Amino acid sequence: MARLPDFRPETYFSPWEFAARHHPTASDVRTMTLGELLSPADDKARVAFENQPIGYMDTFGDPALREVIAQTYENAGADEVICFAGAEEALYPAMNVLPDAGDHAAVVTPSHQAVETVRTRR
Repeated sequence: MARLPDFRPETYFSPWEFAARHHPTASDVRTMTLGELLSPADDKARVAFENQPIGYMDTFGDPALREVIAQTYENAGADEVICFAGAEEALYPAMNVLPDAGDHAAVVTPSHQAVETVRTRR
């Protein structure tokens, strides 16, 4: 199996990620507890969350979530929606499907490693 090169920004910032007092370079939201996350939920939403299994889901994402997302578009159905667990997971298929042979992409670095290392094979 090919080994990807170290993701330089990650290895550089890693020692300071949880030690620094202020973290202006974070790509995630402020950490919160599950209680804080669920505090605005009504009883029905809280029960749905509490009974949600933690494990592998359908390949393209939870069907109910895909349906809700599709409803926000005028011309898309749930079968046209794919859910990913974060941007990094979505970058690989996007970079392999969207560009055509001969296309060029300007990539700001440092960036997610997948954007810098994936090459279109078409």
